[in-house]
Amino acid sequence: MSEKVTIAIMGEEFTIKCSPEEKTYLIKAATLVDETMTKIKSQGTAFSINRIAVMAALNIARDAINGSSDMAANIRTEHDAELDMIEIKKRLEGINKQVKNSLNSETELKLQ
Repeated sequence: MSEKVTIAIMGEEFTIKCSPEEKTYLIKAATLVDETMTKIKSQGTAFSINRIAVMAALNIARDAINGSSDMAANIRTEHDAELDMIEIKKRLEGINKQVKNSLNSETELKLQ
């Protein structure tokens, strides 16, 4: 099953289909591409959008090949923060349920 995700690169929106499992990676990739293209444009070394896109692709590929893709590894999006909060909420709900079950029965409480 796929879902539609809207991303923005250099002010232009694109709607792309991807699996729910790939959504986070797609958003991170779009953020990386947008930031890289914006940086190249601001340097004034490339003027056409096609040249900016090619330069960004080459820079990202070079970083990936060299293993120096620190920028990609450190990108945290709002979506990541939202996923973190969802996971925290699920864990707290599970703990709350364990506490209620323990209080309502004679079983021992085992937190993980």
